[in-house]
Amino acid sequence: MKVTDFKSINRILNETSGKNHPGIVYIDNLHSPYIQFGEKFIIPGTSVTNPEFGHIKEFVQILRKYLPEAIEGTCLLPEPRPKRETGKLFFVRSMMFGKNQFLYVFSVDMLYLGGGRSDEIRKQATQNTTPTILTDRFYFQCKVIQVNSIKEEGDHITDFEAKRFKGGVFRVESERDVQKPIRKFSEIFDEIDFSDTEAKIREELGITPEIWKLGRVYSPIGIDYLSLCLRFLEPSLAKTIHQFRNFYPLLTQGDDGISDATLQLYHTYLSQYEVERTQSKSGNMAWKVDTIKN
Repeated sequence: MKVTDFKSINRILNETSGKNHPGIVYIDNLHSPYIQFGEKFIIPGTSVTNPEFGHIKEFVQILRKYLPEAIEGTCLLPEPRPKRETGKLFFVRSMMFGKNQFLYVFSVDMLYLGGGRSDEIRKQATQNTTPTILTDRFYFQCKVIQVNSIKEEGDHITDFEAKRFKGGVFRVESERDVQKPIRKFSEIFDEIDFSDTEAKIREELGITPEIWKLGRVYSPIGIDYLSLCLRFLEPSLAKTIHQFRNFYPLLTQGDDGISDATLQLYHTYLSQYEVERTQSKSGNMAWKVDTIKN
């Protein structure tokens, strides 16, 4: 994307405000979150490898109508992160807590991910383009990571360097015992799938199925950008920050581990989600998530 193009999108984002349209969050059988609305809208087809600026701008206008809270005051990265995810847009916002810098990352998929009826496909896909589709949902990811640095051009964020996870200390204060040394996780980044590591982190933090009812379906804490990150299921910058400020030390923990107070706040937050197993319209398993009522 040209510099002038993404800067023009950022001006739109800077002027974005309002409340999200009512929607229901689901996790599909591929463990991907999406939010479904009571009405449908058309997502334009675009290049699979290099979405055109006009299509990006049109998509952002649709997004700011339905999910303004997720992208208000953010910057659109000129390239996806990671770069291989060419069908996604990444909206970011820097924030500071104490001496630590964090990055809010909201990504949304421009691509058609299947499950629609034939009458919902308004223009068929070609070898290098996605279909124009009538849909009622956005597939998204909402997360916060700690960063070492952020690259900027004026007021526009263009890239970032995440703080690399080198194996953490997660035992809480009440569990310290000279007979039970603090557990540390090794750094194994030649693996693409971090699900086993994430399971160990959840175990160390006492995140039981009673506290987090989605279990392995969707981990609320894990490894992204080779960094420890917290994942959220409500597409809203303000609500994410409101919650994150209560337990951000989870991402900054040092040799002293995590305090009981921080862990209790995190457990309280996670336990407010209710989950109902259901099916998607294509017949696949899905999980309906009742988001936090603030």
